[in-house]
Amino acid sequence: KGTVVEDYVKIDDPNNHNSFFRGVPGEEYILTWTVKGSGNSNTATVDVKIPELHIDIKENTPSSFKTILHFAVDPKYKGKWSFDKAYGHLHSTYHDGWARPVEENPTIELHGYSNTSYQVTYTMTYAGKNYQFTKKVQTGEYQEDEALNELQMGRGGRVVEDKDGHIIEMNMQASGIAHRFNDPGSFPALKAFKYLRKLILGGSSLKDVPTIFGDHYLALEELSLDRVGYYLTIPDNFGNLTKLKSFHLTPMRTPDLGYTVVLPKTFGNLKSLETLIMRYVGDVDFNGTLGKLVNLKHLDCFVTQLPSDFGNLTKLVSTEVLAQQAYIPSSLSQCRNLRFARFSFVYPGSSPVTLPSDIDNLTKLDTLEIYGESRLQQLPQSFGNLKSLKQLWIQGESLQSIPDNIGNLSNLRFWLVGGNFKTLPASIGNLKKLEDLWLSPSVEKLPDEFGGLSSLSYLNMENSRLTTLPETFGKLKSLKEINARASSITDFPSSFGQLDGLLKLDFNYSKLKKFPVEICALKAVNNVILNGTNLGRLPDEIYSMRSGVIFTLYQCLNMDYDQLKEITAKRDGLVFYY
Repeated sequence: KGTVVEDYVKIDDPNNHNSFFRGVPGEEYILTWTVKGSGNSNTATVDVKIPELHIDIKENTPSSFKTILHFAVDPKYKGKWSFDKAYGHLHSTYHDGWARPVEENPTIELHGYSNTSYQVTYTMTYAGKNYQFTKKVQTGEYQEDEALNELQMGRGGRVVEDKDGHIIEMNMQASGIAHRFNDPGSFPALKAFKYLRKLILGGSSLKDVPTIFGDHYLALEELSLDRVGYYLTIPDNFGNLTKLKSFHLTPMRTPDLGYTVVLPKTFGNLKSLETLIMRYVGDVDFNGTLGKLVNLKHLDCFVTQLPSDFGNLTKLVSTEVLAQQAYIPSSLSQCRNLRFARFSFVYPGSSPVTLPSDIDNLTKLDTLEIYGESRLQQLPQSFGNLKSLKQLWIQGESLQSIPDNIGNLSNLRFWLVGGNFKTLPASIGNLKKLEDLWLSPSVEKLPDEFGGLSSLSYLNMENSRLTTLPETFGKLKSLKEINARASSITDFPSSFGQLDGLLKLDFNYSKLKKFPVEICALKAVNNVILNGTNLGRLPDEIYSMRSGVIFTLYQCLNMDYDQLKEITAKRDGLVFYY
């Protein structure tokens, strides 16, 4: 007698008096043993009660964990875990070679929510009957060790603690698990990093700027999200990071042209921000927030257009901006601490770019670079008062003139200014510290004062309309290299041979009428490039040139090749390529 379930209730060997009987837990059975013989039969019975099934749920949670709880049952009991309230996710480290849903493993990790009462249930189905075993547990606050566990990290190495053991710095460069920050619902223990000050996630699997930062990482001072995600956005709660000093954001891949990132109004709450780098994220629309970042010192960003409140950044030291629309606000002159400024423009604005008339307020500015479609037509007269300026780079062909007082830039070392101006003011000779000079191709004449550039080391006159050089040119004793490719220069002044420091001159495809005899007097030259020029016969003075000079004379017109052979036969130390 008793409940019989096929394959679960049976006597292993009914014909053996010493056999195993298997029944259903909690059920009662009467077993009968019958002996037959000589026409008679004898029977014996035994009452059997199968014990109730008991499965012990053991908790093996590490002492430092309060919300990630570990449970286990004897592996011989095949069942399934369940929990009565919502949780982040379940995880198991049990491995026996079989693939199964995580909740069907005998060991389980509950990644629960803080301060929540859970009923843990383990259900085993046997012989068509469900057996349930429960345990009540209570979670506490999220712990930093639990948060590290979610990121498969431990203390030490890329993790820095303070004296109280709180996590204050994490370097997760190139982490493949950083995307978990984007899913705090599944990984709630990540909320524990409330003391975190520095977080590096460059090149990681992060998908976007997580909301968990603005909700829980309020101590952050440095956040690097370099090369993460694709179409990036800034959440509204990002403005809660009022202690943030440095923020670097660039995508793993550049989004399509025309993608605009509109910053939330709360971004203006980042009053402590000193460094902001947002490159290749698309065109940033500051949405009226840039001028509120009053402690900003370094700005590197792609924008739709420079906002008019740019001048509020009075502590700004350096800026590198690529803007879709060409515009420099007049308030720029209020950035009195500015040292480095680089502006690049993709499209011309509604009107040509103008520099502030009081730009000389930028008394610390040492580098100014303007690229692209600025259509800048003139420099203000006050430009010559930028006494700290060392590097000046203005690209384009729209600039009509150079101020007469440009020579007041007494510390200028690098000059590349394009435009449509034909002359340079005489005061340029006062630039005694100028070392590199790239002439605009539009220049047709140099003033005699040009010889006053006593520190000039490199001169670029490529594609220049200049036909002659001033007689004072020979005073440029520091000049080491000249690039005058495709220039209109026809001959050299007699003083050219006095350039005692000149090492290299390149007049490829220039309009020289003949080989300049002045070259032969150069004391230091070792490289002369005159490809494609009209040289004709070389002067006899070439025999007196210093040894070690290499001439490159390919495709030269009217070249006397027999003379070249004669020179090389009579004069050692000169090399000709032709």
